[in-house]
Amino acid sequence: MAGRSLICFWWSCVVVKASAYHFPDRLLTEDELLQRQRAATTIDERDRWFAIRTLTRQPEYSRAQLADQLGRAKSWLSRIIRLYNEHGPEAIEDRRKGRAGQPPALNAAHRALLDERLQSAPDDGGEWTGSKVAEWIEIQTGRRVDTTTARLYLHRLGYSRQKGRPVHPKAASQEEQLEQQKKFGHWSKNGNSSTRTNESSSGVRTKRGTARKVSSVQRSRILKY
Repeated sequence: MAGRSLICFWWSCVVVKASAYHFPDRLLTEDELLQRQRAATTIDERDRWFAIRTLTRQPEYSRAQLADQLGRAKSWLSRIIRLYNEHGPEAIEDRRKGRAGQPPALNAAHRALLDERLQSAPDDGGEWTGSKVAEWIEIQTGRRVDTTTARLYLHRLGYSRQKGRPVHPKAASQEEQLEQQKKFGHWSKNGNSSTRTNESSSGVRTKRGTARKVSSVQRSRILKY
């Protein structure tokens, strides 16, 4: 009997701890969170404040949808909530050396130029990948960025990762298999149906396709920067 009580107590502690990391504590008001988000000096910090602010305002908001909106993994979202709850707002600020006050790699004009550039094939005639987008950014701005940053800019240009349902090779014609290779695991831009290249293991390849439909309820709940 005592053993069962001990197990129940241990399990209740686990549940309480897990739930504590599922929702951000109300350490700051919504206005304060918005001010922190607007004052962020890097994309990473702005994403962290945006995530905390969204889940503070709408605790029922889908974690998977929020992570996808930011181009992040759900594990990243859980880690940010844990840091915020355990160490306070200071843990969300970007304190990496040499980054404070640094402007983003791409300004509005560069983002528009990148969006236009992605509509045609890269200079080598192959397909666009995350590393190629990062290389393009370095050539245009002189700033070296990693593929993660390149992925973030793809998201901010309206691209999102789309996953199709694979077709069994024996049940599909050669034409259907080729079409499936184009659709499975591609990137597409909302509201545009022109074709772009798909993704490979070497990085992010973009492809414009039919955007996923978002219900009016979901659309009204999405917070904007």
